[in-house]
Amino acid sequence: MSSIKEARNLWQLVKDAELSGHEVVLATLVTVNGSAYRRPGAKMVMREDGRMQGTLSGGCLEGDLFLHAQRVMKTHEPCLQHYDLTEDDMWGLGIGCKGSVDVWLEPISSSDPFWTAFNECLHGEEPVIWGAELPIGRRFLFSHATECGEVPSWAAAFLASSENKRDSGFFNGFWWDIMKPPAQLIIAGAGHDAEPVARLAHQVGFSVMIMDSRPHINNDHHFPHTTHCLTPIAQIKPATLMGAYWVIMNHHQRRDEEAVALAAASHPQFIGVLGPLERTLEMLTNVGLSSQQLPLHAPVGLDVGGETPEEVAVSIVGELMACRKGTKGGTLHGRKHVHS
Repeated sequence: MSSIKEARNLWQLVKDAELSGHEVVLATLVTVNGSAYRRPGAKMVMREDGRMQGTLSGGCLEGDLFLHAQRVMKTHEPCLQHYDLTEDDMWGLGIGCKGSVDVWLEPISSSDPFWTAFNECLHGEEPVIWGAELPIGRRFLFSHATECGEVPSWAAAFLASSENKRDSGFFNGFWWDIMKPPAQLIIAGAGHDAEPVARLAHQVGFSVMIMDSRPHINNDHHFPHTTHCLTPIAQIKPATLMGAYWVIMNHHQRRDEEAVALAAASHPQFIGVLGPLERTLEMLTNVGLSSQQLPLHAPVGLDVGGETPEEVAVSIVGELMACRKGTKGGTLHGRKHVHS
């Protein structure tokens, strides 16, 4: 996963390092062969005093990576570090992943125009493509609002076609990575069972909006880290909500029907409806829609036996994550590789 939101969170440690005068290194996973904990594009930040933000291997490699990062901090020379995790004799740790990875370590200097542009892009809401000739060659960064370095002619086309789910790789001598803004999740209904859904969805990287006109429950106290839409559904323009994921859980049929109609008019990625399928089909009939017209998930959620609000939230958010990644969301049991 290459997420602007994840990179934005890492950058807080970079800012702290700048204020405290510590050297800091960005570690980026650029190649994965076989099984590994993260996918290409994953990032973490390592600071001179040992503080770290993010993870690349779940803890298996970070200690050794820090030793290499310390050298990068001293020399200010980027490097590419290869790990073959099939060589258990070398590691002697019984590391679970059986693949090989390459990690690019690069010093960050706030006075470097490239990192200034990088920081600006992290605080925008547009996808951005960046890359380099590894480990020490030309770098580039490009979005519709920002351009830095020697941008290859193909970068804009790669960025425009990023909806094909591929967001990192090598091309024409460059490693490249597309960082995307978080997908928007709209939860229609601010009932108490929506709270764990919103909380968990935020934790896994969605930008969450709560749609409910009742301010005494649709507020920061009940739904921190979300935005709040208090406008009655009938007054909301679909064009303001294009391409979102929806979970409809008002526990009120008229409001659910209004939410389904609004979602359907906004080119949604996903419409999940809580409750029995029969009720959902009845609502669709009432608003003049059919299930074939929509990316409908009803009843919403994976079959994990969820019953309590927290368990149901795991089920719903699990299905949202699977849809976001284009997977089927089944069990991993028996799979040779965790990641497809």
